[in-house]
Amino acid sequence: MVEGSRIDKAAHRRDLEGMVRELLDFDRAVGVALEFARQHPGTLVVITADHQTGGLALLGGDAAKGEVRASFGTDGHTGTVVPVFAAGSCAAQEFHGFMQNTGVHQRILRALPPKIIPPLPGMSQKS
Repeated sequence: MVEGSRIDKAAHRRDLEGMVRELLDFDRAVGVALEFARQHPGTLVVITADHQTGGLALLGGDAAKGEVRASFGTDGHTGTVVPVFAAGSCAAQEFHGFMQNTGVHQRILRALPPKIIPPLPGMSQKS
């Protein structure tokens, strides 16, 4: 598990440069995880967030120059839907469409071989 908590901290400060720097660091960490999964079949990689912070709106920029123009709508959390990306073992079966973020852990548990973790009380394998 890797958490990009500094992305959130930069968004709270409305620090676009810091946020972009942390996003690039997080992207590199995801790349390492994906490479590990390629080399180790049966590995599941899940990338998501617990919430969106800052209400960032992209206004333009120049990709060739590495420039981004953006504006923050708030320094707090928003109700914006956050994406869930998955790759590797069981990714296509378990992670698709819209889902409540509170259900992500159930999908991860279903992706584990049954001998590794038993069902939790009150949770069916079809939850």
